[in-house]
Amino acid sequence: MKIKEIESLTKMERSNIRFYERKGLISPKRLANGYRDYSENDLQILLRIKLLRSLHISIDEIIALKGGSKSLSDILDNQIEKLEREEQDVSYAKDLCRAIQRDRVDFADLDAKKYLDGINKSIEETASTYFSIEGDEIPQVFHPWRRFMARAFDIFMYDIIWSAFLAFAFNINIMARSNWEALLDTYIAIAIMLVLEPLLIKLFGTTPGKAIFGLRIEFCDGSPLSYKEGLKRTWGVISIGMGYYIPIYSLIRLWKSYKLCSENETQPWDETICYTIKDKKQSRGLLYIAAYLVLFAILFTITYAQLLPPNRGNITVAEFVENHNYYANHFGVGFGDKYLDESGKWAEKEFDNSIYIEIGYDEEPEYHFIIENGYVTGVSFEVEIENNEYWISPYNTYMYLISLAITGAQDQMHLYSKLPNRILKNIDNNTFKNFHFEEAGITFNCDISYWGYINTQSDYLWPEENIDENYFSLNFSVNKYN
Repeated sequence: MKIKEIESLTKMERSNIRFYERKGLISPKRLANGYRDYSENDLQILLRIKLLRSLHISIDEIIALKGGSKSLSDILDNQIEKLEREEQDVSYAKDLCRAIQRDRVDFADLDAKKYLDGINKSIEETASTYFSIEGDEIPQVFHPWRRFMARAFDIFMYDIIWSAFLAFAFNINIMARSNWEALLDTYIAIAIMLVLEPLLIKLFGTTPGKAIFGLRIEFCDGSPLSYKEGLKRTWGVISIGMGYYIPIYSLIRLWKSYKLCSENETQPWDETICYTIKDKKQSRGLLYIAAYLVLFAILFTITYAQLLPPNRGNITVAEFVENHNYYANHFGVGFGDKYLDESGKWAEKEFDNSIYIEIGYDEEPEYHFIIENGYVTGVSFEVEIENNEYWISPYNTYMYLISLAITGAQDQMHLYSKLPNRILKNIDNNTFKNFHFEEAGITFNCDISYWGYINTQSDYLWPEENIDENYFSLNFSVNKYN
């Protein structure tokens, strides 16, 4: 028999049946598909349990009865004494116990249905709750969407922890991660969850996402899970519940977990613990939204914090170079086999078996510094190209890195400053054009002239065909004026 048939025949809740199974009172077979197959003996035992629990005989006593260490008659004698002290439904329960005694049956021969019919009739007549067996269950939370959203919140939180590590330990631009890198980040967030979640459950009995919805995990006696037990549970969630986050397979596992939960079935990783919910107030939904906004705010703060360079205020040439290279690394800008050394000069990297292919004309410009009292107050470079047969790439990247290295050191460059965006817009909107603007006490100048080239608005200058001579010049400078 399947669980639905057992529920119908016993008039028991599924959670009650699962509870008695975990107590070892019944042992249904497991089919190949994982479902339970209940026998006629399981049915009769459940009916007997229901009868005895309706008489308020404890689970421990029923276990002793089934194990043979106590007799039904002795237990009923004790129960009669208890019932005599009850004010509600004592008379009926006592008579029923005596009726069972008169039949001189033991647990294995008890015809529970005959007596349960009488109890049910009494309940219908008196609306009594005395014979209820509520409480014979391990508390579980059968709210799949609450559980899913709590889990999603926690994973997002772990993802932010990893993003902060990438941002501040390695200066990796977390907003420029590729799809594969984002997938890798998700797996690392799951690994972080595997380590931290058991600790949170051990210490607090919950996680931030679960706490928002009033969810709590502990043993039924109120004791906390150990770290090892919490680790085993979290691994069950990752493997069985989330399918290791493997595409498609993960969706299948999530759907099966959702179906189990919606059918009031205990998840495999929760069979030995109590999973409770404090309340179902609508305000918890608003709290969840607010908490998610806080996480987004933290994420955006991390991205803005990455735009603050390592050196602020008055900076030396070496500090300018450090700022320059910081931004180059942040935006993924490479210079082939060259790098900017601490003196502000382009130097060749040591050979590392990498091969660099140059297409077009793209030579690193020499930086010139204006120094006052040992600090940089201006940076410029000049480019002059004559009779070039290749296309010319824009020098916007160099302009932008110089501008950020200087501007980022100023007081006006605060955590949520829009200065980088404004500077980038001014430079990119004037590719191969003259421009002049001011920001944060700094002037930005670019003078460009060329002939013998075609500007196709494709960010490159192409040499005109059938022309032997051409010319290009660019003068760019960044200067502090206060």
